[in-house]
Amino acid sequence: MERRGNYFIKPVRVIGKGGFGYVEEVELYSLDNRKCGNYAKKTLSITNKDLLKIFTIEEWTRRFRREAIYQASCNHSNIAPIYIHHLSVNSPWFISDLAENDLNREFCIGQLEVSEKLNIISMILKGVKYMHEEKGYLHRDLKPANILRFPDGTYKVSDFGLVKNSNKKEESEVLTNFAVKMGTDGYMAPEAQEGFYDEKTDIYALGAIIDRFSIGQLRGMDDFILKSTAYKPASRYNSVADMLIDFEKIIRENNQ
Repeated sequence: MERRGNYFIKPVRVIGKGGFGYVEEVELYSLDNRKCGNYAKKTLSITNKDLLKIFTIEEWTRRFRREAIYQASCNHSNIAPIYIHHLSVNSPWFISDLAENDLNREFCIGQLEVSEKLNIISMILKGVKYMHEEKGYLHRDLKPANILRFPDGTYKVSDFGLVKNSNKKEESEVLTNFAVKMGTDGYMAPEAQEGFYDEKTDIYALGAIIDRFSIGQLRGMDDFILKSTAYKPASRYNSVADMLIDFEKIIRENNQ
């Protein structure tokens, strides 16, 4: 077993592989050999040579380290936490909670009740609101696959691979060019495809995600989604906080 800090790490199985690396389920043990639980370990390992045409391995490694550091800096119940990381090795990795599912798969299953959908939307909005207001982070790749469900029923925003710290101007050009290449169609705002990002590009993505819940039968929801996904940024909500206010109002009005 590998040791990191006060823990031993035992691999259990590979959960998924991709061109960027792989995710394993692992068991953590204390130094006195007590099992602490099962977690997810994400490791950077570039196997797709086409990715090296975009950036060098050194640049991919810097990106992965940023992802881990930014996500680990968040402390919110609707942001997936990072507990342990090792970023100074050739194949850096980090450990986070083990998710049961992601929102994209749950959409495919199609068994969510309306009350569950409303609760999930509220959790997503609160997580992104925290990112914007407390950390100054733009996610830039919000989509159902990056919203994870955990055993306690909590949904959390994950995958900070394209996150930009709006307080650090030196990040802007390289990371913006990367985000344009790697963003997800259907959730990218029109201006994001031209390389412009701010809070309203995340708001557009949130509106596109909420549209997938198919709850247009609720009074006020269609207008809420249309405002969130307006073509012109000026026509969208000014902040996720404003979205949350209107969303909670919609819930109250539909419960009367």
